[in-house]
Amino acid sequence: MASSNKAGDSKTVTINLEIYSDNICPFCYLGYRKVQAAMDEAKKAGLPVTFSVTFKPFLLDPTLPCDKPVSKKERYAQKFGDKANAIFAAMHERGKPWGIDFSYNGPIRNTYTSHRLVEKALLEGGQGLQLALIELLFKGYFEEEKDIGDPAWLAEVAVEAGVFDNKEAALSFLESDELKTETCAAVRHAQSLGISGVPFTVINNKYAVSGAQEPAAFTDIFKKIACGECPCKKS
Repeated sequence: MASSNKAGDSKTVTINLEIYSDNICPFCYLGYRKVQAAMDEAKKAGLPVTFSVTFKPFLLDPTLPCDKPVSKKERYAQKFGDKANAIFAAMHERGKPWGIDFSYNGPIRNTYTSHRLVEKALLEGGQGLQLALIELLFKGYFEEEKDIGDPAWLAEVAVEAGVFDNKEAALSFLESDELKTETCAAVRHAQSLGISGVPFTVINNKYAVSGAQEPAAFTDIFKKIACGECPCKKS
């Protein structure tokens, strides 16, 4: 149910964003920053909206090993050849305006385990806890050259975010099969929707935004949704 805002006559509308994302996707980190900017702009503009944001799992490269890391630069070179260095430079420049210091040093690994942890955060503490963990995973992997599949590091950020009280409990979860079925089903669901690249954002089960679009792409949709709850007419 929509709740009344301070103006009294208008109503506050909840806008639900489901962001399909992979924890090793640089555009997902960039795209999330742009979504955050769009939400901030909507609030500053006085739109009568509140936001609900959840992350959904997607595997960009299921062939990456789970049991050991590989060199990020070598993996990109295998995939993109001579274009790899240009990609590194371009992403570094793209990240700067959004406060992201992209690094392509360090390891890369399958993100399945980290997705299980993201799902656990949502179950344990809702979207607030999930987003706190997502921030730590993005910053650690993309800016601090952390191993996205290392149980020790994942346990560390899980405790820092508040998903678990201690590292032992976090490691116990990471070494188990808890949420394995649910996470695999969520990945298959993304595939069933025809999603082939991320980020892919579904808004109120009606609008879809593919890629790391500029904030205006989102604010335009937010305005449409807000306007749908009031008697205004388009000119």
